[in-house]
Amino acid sequence: MGRLCAIVALVAACGGSSAKHGGGDDGSGGDAGLPPPPPATCTPPIAAVDTSHPTTVVGTGTADSCSGSALAQAIAAGGIVTFDCGSAPVTITVTAAIDVTADTTIDGGGMVTLSGGGTTRILHIASAWNVATPLLTVQHLTFTGGYETDVANTTSTAHGGGAIFEDGGSLDVIDCTFTDNQCAESGQDVSGGAINGQGIGTLIIVGSTFARDHGSNGGAVGTQDENVTVVDSTFDDNQATGSGGNPGNGGDGGALSYDGADIGLTLCGDSFTNNTAGAQGGAVFRVAYGKPNDKATIDRSTFDHNTSNTTSGLAGGLYLENMEIDMTGTTISHNAAFYGGGIWIGQSAIANLTNVTIADNTATMGAGVWFASAVTGTFRNCTIAGNDKDGLFGGDTGVMLANTLVANNTHYECTAMHGDGMATMQYPSMGTCTGTASVMDPMLADLADNGGPTLTMMPGPQSPAIGAGQNCPAIDQRGMPRAAACTLGAVEAP
Repeated sequence: MGRLCAIVALVAACGGSSAKHGGGDDGSGGDAGLPPPPPATCTPPIAAVDTSHPTTVVGTGTADSCSGSALAQAIAAGGIVTFDCGSAPVTITVTAAIDVTADTTIDGGGMVTLSGGGTTRILHIASAWNVATPLLTVQHLTFTGGYETDVANTTSTAHGGGAIFEDGGSLDVIDCTFTDNQCAESGQDVSGGAINGQGIGTLIIVGSTFARDHGSNGGAVGTQDENVTVVDSTFDDNQATGSGGNPGNGGDGGALSYDGADIGLTLCGDSFTNNTAGAQGGAVFRVAYGKPNDKATIDRSTFDHNTSNTTSGLAGGLYLENMEIDMTGTTISHNAAFYGGGIWIGQSAIANLTNVTIADNTATMGAGVWFASAVTGTFRNCTIAGNDKDGLFGGDTGVMLANTLVANNTHYECTAMHGDGMATMQYPSMGTCTGTASVMDPMLADLADNGGPTLTMMPGPQSPAIGAGQNCPAIDQRGMPRAAACTLGAVEAP
């Protein structure tokens, strides 16, 4: 648990945006068409393990010598495992899940793919819920074709984790790629098409890509009761395939689902794109329990073109409930759902959003933000614009708006009056956002690359939002300094 203590202090340094990434090789000898991880602009909480003195080397210089049985023998010994499989990338297919029972590092050197062949899980950390060891570190590897038995409507969490099942212990993932892995495709508690983590340990993911993974909940990653940190990583085209939610048969968290009390989720510099959920949370789903450590810290991340069921689903981008939410420097855009297109801020949440852009999301109601009951917090220097329908839906004076722009959303800018933190501007006048909100056109440009790690909406040079702010943060969403007489919204105008 001690590894997590320093992570929150590192969050301010991170960044990332899928919309600003080029294509190309994933660096792991896998599918060259995959989106790469975001630029490494976060300070990682862990570093790759030095494997210059391995405990076991799998292979003797040829691809044929790198077999599933040789890998299993190496992992059984624990320690540091590396590979000598020749000069070309190699795929090692396992025929049964390999148990990890001692601290182990597996380093593929960017040349090794581990495959379940579409018939079996690949790795299993065999520990216990209340035991944080062993620690498995996987680095510079690709995982594909991991499969856990598709038991329809299962209630067992043991049917999660198509590639890696963290059944107790802890897991570090560094510079890895996970593609086309699957766990059980329906069931209210089963999760993690690629990775399922359970217990008091930790899951830390750095500089990795998850694509085309699927399972009932958490199409890529599903966890129960552990602290989770994801840094500079990409989640694209993953799917939560269940339906009905919980209770029901799953479908929560197209990329990531997260359950448990008194635990924290940190996302830093991550990109969530094109993920889908059958029920709730097209990208991320988290219902917490109001405990002291129930917190989501999200910094300089992108949630774009994610979808939950558009005929009944909630939260096209993120579903976050009954926790403290600290979100900074982030863009939530082009997501779609039936209710809550961009973000669903659920019951009893404390939502503090600073320098955040929520734009161009769609829903029948609450396209930008949906507030459930008893939500408090402050939206400071945020831009909520171009959403169809409603910018801010629900909520009340418990949520304060400060230096915030709410503009050009269809139907209502705000469906309820919020707390008046300080200068706020809305346009047009459909639905009063605060008691003193000015109604003026901020002349926002479309979502674009204006510098910094995420896309933003820049006010035009004649915008009345320029210089109208009070007590703004020192920097804007791009990380650029703000003027003393600062601009309303997420971006400081030049």
